[in-house]
Amino acid sequence: MIRKLLIFILAVSLSSLLRAGERGFAIFVDNDTYNACREDIDKYGSMLKGEGFTTYLISSAWTAPEQVREKILELYKGKNLEGAIFIGQIPVPMIRDAQHFASAFKMDQKRFSMFESSVPSDRFYDDFDLKFDFIARDSVKSLFFYYTLRWDSPQRITCDIYTGRLKPTKKGEEGYQQIRDYFRKLIVERASGNAMDVLVSYTGEGSFSNSITAWKEEGVTLREQFPQAFGNKNSSKFLLFHMYPYMKETITGELQREDVDLMLFHEHGMPERQYMTGIPKADGTDLYPEAAKSLFREQLRKLRRDNKDIEAYKKNWMNYYHIDSTWFDGAFDKEQMIKDSLAEISMGIVLKDIPNIKPNPRVVIFDACYNGDFREDSFIAGEYIFAAGKTVIGIGNSVNVLQDKSASDMLGLMGLGYSVGEWAQLTNILESHIIGDPTFHFAAHPDVSKEPYKGRPDMKSNDTAYWLDFFNKAKHPDLKAVALQKLFNLKYSGMSDLLLNTYRTSPYYMLRLQTYHLLQFYNDGNFEKMLVQSVSDPYEFIRRKSTFSMGRIGKDMFIPYIASVYVNDFLDERVQFNSTFCFDLMNIDKLEAEVVKQINESDWLMDKEAALSKFKDVIASKKRMAEYSLELADKTLKPRARLMGVSMLRNNPYHQLVDQYLKVLADNSESVELRTSLAEALGWFTLSYRKGDIISTCRSVAAGENLDPALGAELLKTANRLEVYMR
Repeated sequence: MIRKLLIFILAVSLSSLLRAGERGFAIFVDNDTYNACREDIDKYGSMLKGEGFTTYLISSAWTAPEQVREKILELYKGKNLEGAIFIGQIPVPMIRDAQHFASAFKMDQKRFSMFESSVPSDRFYDDFDLKFDFIARDSVKSLFFYYTLRWDSPQRITCDIYTGRLKPTKKGEEGYQQIRDYFRKLIVERASGNAMDVLVSYTGEGSFSNSITAWKEEGVTLREQFPQAFGNKNSSKFLLFHMYPYMKETITGELQREDVDLMLFHEHGMPERQYMTGIPKADGTDLYPEAAKSLFREQLRKLRRDNKDIEAYKKNWMNYYHIDSTWFDGAFDKEQMIKDSLAEISMGIVLKDIPNIKPNPRVVIFDACYNGDFREDSFIAGEYIFAAGKTVIGIGNSVNVLQDKSASDMLGLMGLGYSVGEWAQLTNILESHIIGDPTFHFAAHPDVSKEPYKGRPDMKSNDTAYWLDFFNKAKHPDLKAVALQKLFNLKYSGMSDLLLNTYRTSPYYMLRLQTYHLLQFYNDGNFEKMLVQSVSDPYEFIRRKSTFSMGRIGKDMFIPYIASVYVNDFLDERVQFNSTFCFDLMNIDKLEAEVVKQINESDWLMDKEAALSKFKDVIASKKRMAEYSLELADKTLKPRARLMGVSMLRNNPYHQLVDQYLKVLADNSESVELRTSLAEALGWFTLSYRKGDIISTCRSVAAGENLDPALGAELLKTANRLEVYMR
């Protein structure tokens, strides 16, 4: 009997060990696509099995996202699911009331259609803790389903698995052929044993305010992450729109190189376009008028399309700019329109260019707005992976994104043999998506063998001692960053001090940036200690974000630092811009006095009067802006004006006025619409030194009797959002 029991226990233990080592992966596909592409999809599954995955192919006539999510959860709980791919026509969740999960998207959900003002996001599928309520299925585009984020949902994204989308950009048989061709080239690439050792980065016009100091440091950060890619002049390239009047031809050449593994685009974008350059900088004054005339012609064409009064606009322009009618010549001449069109096309890559380019970089990251918008039939990231080149992964955003965000956090994992999915799972925001196979990975670089855990720790470990040991022993900065992320998620008790100490001692730009990302969630004073140092960090991006955070906190202790950035760091365009953004968020009188003091005491300013005059204009503008926020508390104003004051708070957390806002929030005589909007806006005060007061008031008001349900839900959602930053 005892012998049988021991055998049973051994069998169960062995089964558990096997399950723990199992790597489950799900292939979701609609029936029509699977029937048309069965052979190639099955070969993809077989390839994954050869790499150690246990694959689960689920084909169905999907009619709702819940069907997909339920199956994912079932596989995750019972089959150790690691990731999934959505092939063909898989339902698209359209997320509402969760704009705080996005980096920049703040479209008015009342003014714009649900289709425009929702975020298409697969976080519905890969973050199991998030809670949503179903709103409706789109009446025209039946693949799209609208959901609202519930108040009792976690208010931070932490993905449980990784996912990827493979949605064809053509319909019918042409679309099926795209999928077949994709898997055929993917399998060839996966069999090549290619390591990640060649990269190209391009920064387009308008990115980072065209700041050279912001651009120049990508070479430093990527060298930390991919040291193997810095062997010669062609193994790493950093290109900028300034380098040539029209960079499209140069970038096309880089995309056609067969040796490029990773291509990063920092640019502005739309679903149908990558913006490479603007109107080239004129080399002589004779070219300035021609550039201006081109702008006038384009504007006149837009006005005609919109049925506007063209002659009235011409008259106004002539009076305002002191020009004559010849500046508008050729606006509607066929020959000039063709010439202007060719010039305009040369400033960017559009959808029809991509099949001809046949891009080869295996992974392309689009740090841009809308290039990954899979709501559209055709979109940039989709066309890249379906073109005839070697590109198999596009990483893009489904809506607009913030300029001031990092696109390469922990990106070095790809050079260590990790899949794009494993990387994305650690870095996802609401709008970021893998377009293509999320299990794709490069061959592990030899540097992996130098790591104590062979470069692949147990990602599912919940043991803080394990991750502390890994952090201390790992050599690559991005592996150390993974350990910090895991310890943060596990709520390690000594995390805040570990982050502050790591910031103060690490030589790595990207590891210090990771400590900035994580320490802001702690409310114990350590983040503030970091900021007074990090505002002078060697890495421009850390300086930029640290200045921004000082304003978001709002304490007087930061006023001298903000003033110093404004007075002294004028060559850091994005950093100095963030200092002016802080002006009206602080005690503005104290800040004004400090800036004037520092200007007067400066020993390098040649013309202090000019500097004081410029500052006077800036501070006056900021004071006027702050006055608008007072309107929401003025009962004599019309509701629309008061709501406009509320809308400003999303980008401008006026800490000094929180008491007035809380008074409105608790006033039962105020309209439900105003109070609900204000409750939502206060949810953006995530770093404010007043967030504890906001949380208390929200919970107190929410506990009142006869409260409107929508208002109550918004109050609790805001309290939950802010408590994320109260560790």
